[in-house]
Amino acid sequence: MAIVWSATIFLSAFLLFLVQPMMAKMILPMLGGTPAVWNACMLFFQTTLLAGYGYVHLLTSWVDPRRQVFVHLLLLAVPLLLLPIGIPTAWTFPDQTNPVLWVLLLLTVAIGFPFFMLSTTAPLLQKWFSWTSHPSARDPYFLYAASNAGSMVALLGYPFAIEPWVPLRGTQGLSQTMLWSIGYGTLVALLGTCAWLLRREHVHGAAASTSRSKAQAGVPLSPLPMLTRLRWILLAFIPSSLLLGATTHLTLNVAAIPLLWVVPLALYLLSFILVFAKWSHANHRAMIITLPVVLLLLMFNAIPFAPSLPYLVQLLLPLVGLSLVAMVCHGELARTRPTTDRLTIFYLLMSIGGALGGLFNALIAPIAFNDIYEYDLILVLAACVLPRLEGADPLWLSRWIASQWGSRLRDAGDLPWIAGVVLTAALCSALSYSLAQPPRILDAVLAGIPLLLCYACIRRPLHLGLALGAVLITTNVISNVFDDPVLYQTRSFFGVLTVKADGDVHRLKHGTINHGMQRMQPELRRESVSYFHPAGPYGQVFAAFRGPESKKRIAVTGLGIAALANYAEQGQSLTFYEIDPAVVEIAQNPKLFTYYDDAIRRGVDLRVVVGDARLKMLEAPDGAYDMVILDAFTSDAIPVHLLTREAMEMYLRKLAPDGLLVIHISNRYLALEPVLGNLGNVLHLFGLKQFGTSNDTILQYAADIVVMAKQKEALGALDKDPRWTPLLQSSTVGLWSDDFSNVVSAIKWSK
Repeated sequence: MAIVWSATIFLSAFLLFLVQPMMAKMILPMLGGTPAVWNACMLFFQTTLLAGYGYVHLLTSWVDPRRQVFVHLLLLAVPLLLLPIGIPTAWTFPDQTNPVLWVLLLLTVAIGFPFFMLSTTAPLLQKWFSWTSHPSARDPYFLYAASNAGSMVALLGYPFAIEPWVPLRGTQGLSQTMLWSIGYGTLVALLGTCAWLLRREHVHGAAASTSRSKAQAGVPLSPLPMLTRLRWILLAFIPSSLLLGATTHLTLNVAAIPLLWVVPLALYLLSFILVFAKWSHANHRAMIITLPVVLLLLMFNAIPFAPSLPYLVQLLLPLVGLSLVAMVCHGELARTRPTTDRLTIFYLLMSIGGALGGLFNALIAPIAFNDIYEYDLILVLAACVLPRLEGADPLWLSRWIASQWGSRLRDAGDLPWIAGVVLTAALCSALSYSLAQPPRILDAVLAGIPLLLCYACIRRPLHLGLALGAVLITTNVISNVFDDPVLYQTRSFFGVLTVKADGDVHRLKHGTINHGMQRMQPELRRESVSYFHPAGPYGQVFAAFRGPESKKRIAVTGLGIAALANYAEQGQSLTFYEIDPAVVEIAQNPKLFTYYDDAIRRGVDLRVVVGDARLKMLEAPDGAYDMVILDAFTSDAIPVHLLTREAMEMYLRKLAPDGLLVIHISNRYLALEPVLGNLGNVLHLFGLKQFGTSNDTILQYAADIVVMAKQKEALGALDKDPRWTPLLQSSTVGLWSDDFSNVVSAIKWSK
């Protein structure tokens, strides 16, 4: 019997979490590939999960067990009429600057009811299983591990086994949406089998009595303490919010692709699997001991003057931190789980915490903060709720720090101790900034001293969290005094934009990546710098097509600071396609950057179209441009939907017969040359590439540029330039399309 119940829950969770990256991938092309799409999707998934758990709680509390089976099977069968899932054909694209509500509405219409019914399976079947005569019926929480195992298999299987081999929609029977529909039909049959097995148990009387019937029988349940309810919600809230924070960090700096969404979510679910499946007290204690050390490393990485950690550490540390926080918080939930008569309210409160985490990250934080502060804030909160360590601390370092400093700092009182930590952090910060290019080891020591003082209070979690928060606030305040002044900063649906002044140089940063700079002295501001300097690939492209050979009509995806407008002269027209209105505001503000304003003054026909480049360029007439430049980035991530076969075919339609396609593919994590090589081969294009190198100055960056054309003659002088070489192809990468992209094969596994 248990095998059938486990298989049903496993399949339900598999379908539940398989549909998440599927739908997100369908929505991405409409919203420019921004990672905020995933946060909005997660908010929908979490709130729908909350609704499902609420339904289960009401159903099992107020409806007779036999009627429960009939009602639920009837509702479960309704989505069969709505399959296959997908975006409605008449659905319009969003025009608003923050389309979170648009995403929520779209998901509600597209998959709302099927997703709602799937979300009810795990808690409902656990409740039904508790009414059986099975030996494990008294503690059915082991089925929750089966649920999370199904979820993780779906998440890890999607980027590695499903996305690379099965088309998303396709025209054939074998597509992701069709296979999902078959799986849903199988689930209905399995759940019907569970209902039949339950009926064979002759469920009646006390074994199946609901909370309502118990109350009517004079055996009311004792009230669940409010403090317990709030603690369960908080323990679910922290990992949920941190999950989205870690995902945003990765997708902003790598790529907005399902692969980098599912890895943090898989780790999050793995914690549920482990802690609800015979997780020992010794293992839980080990997680509690290890977490503060990892929190200190994460805080070290967040201190402005601290030296950068190694590349691989920076990539993996947020994932390790998420895993440990989830293990500790979910471990506490598993340790304090109630008996089966409170099973549904337990899951309901957990889902409330999860939904609040999504609400905080997707809706509240972008409005409340002008930077991504929610990630560090949740790390501080995680330190505050650490369970107290009992017995001897096995970590020699913490024992030594506590013996040297812990007792005297604690004896001094809370406020003097926090003040001491703040003063130490301020002195270390000021010393680091006052020294001219201090050694990295000295910066590391100065950043570590206040953190070690925080660690002295490991046995008092609330004080540990407050101290870490004080260190972060203090070091950031001091950095604002000594660091380059911030001229402008804003946060939109598409990320955080910051303009800083470094002497006469203004820089635009999106997330952690420089997206352009300009020298603001009047005699120097026409100089092209950063990725666009004259000696680099961009400069060579425009040098090869100037004068009578110049491209008169140019389209550019991604405005940035309008640096490419610096190469345009009177008689040329430039159309910038930019999805983020905040970027347009920055580029057009001459107090921040003047490339845009100067180009207009020179007589360049310059205009900006706000919206996703791929969607908006469709509105241009065929053959409208002599050159199309793809220079769209989200932090360091290139939106993948701009590099598919369908996208390339659209660009080619918009190009004149002798037009040139220029693609900027610089990326620290993805090798995109073979992707374009394969596309060029299938579309019969002539392609060249140059991977630029930077010199010793800070004003010239390396840029990896690819040029492609329908005719070899359209490559002009670049075809005879030895610095430009043919594109490489790779069979392992495959041919990327809107329904297929093998991103795993494009990852640079070594820097």
